[in-house]
Amino acid sequence: MTTAVRERHILGISGGRDSAALAVHMRQTRPELDLEYFFTDTGKELEEVYSFLDKLEGFLGKPITRLNPDRDFDFWLKEYNHFLPSPKTRWCTRQLKL
Repeated sequence: MTTAVRERHILGISGGRDSAALAVHMRQTRPELDLEYFFTDTGKELEEVYSFLDKLEGFLGKPITRLNPDRDFDFWLKEYNHFLPSPKTRWCTRQLKL
């Protein structure tokens, strides 16, 4: 018996310009793709990020799924002894975004 595999296209949106530009570009150049969008909330986002995501959803014509990890930024900050993430130690990306 052969099982059909459903192809999925998932695009992560960080709340910044680059990922938003990619989402807009894909919507405009590949409208036939059934893209799914997600945003991983660190619990420390600026209100402007949420407003921007709402506007982006309107343009994309689809919801952006908000993922809220069980362990937010404050949890991981304690785990790393209050050592803030930096370009050399990107624990925020590793623990909250990937």
